[in-house]
Amino acid sequence: MFNLTHPKLVTLATSEGYAEVADFLEDHALDDIVPAICMAPDCDHTADHEPDQRAGFCEACGRPSMKSGLVIAGMI
Repeated sequence: MFNLTHPKLVTLATSEGYAEVADFLEDHALDDIVPAICMAPDCDHTADHEPDQRAGFCEACGRPSMKSGLVIAGMI
């Protein structure tokens, strides 16, 4: 079962212009590069990363805390 209610995933989908997380995931499920969001509590920076990214570098806060939306949802 996928996690469609994680607050960071909702923020990421909204920032990409989606009203529904499911639509965001459907549109990016097979992409080579997907939107990712910083998982640090005080940072919501987004950037494009690899679909399986779990600890990418955040250019805003400098931490290895970027996670792809597909990983957050539990698809990967």
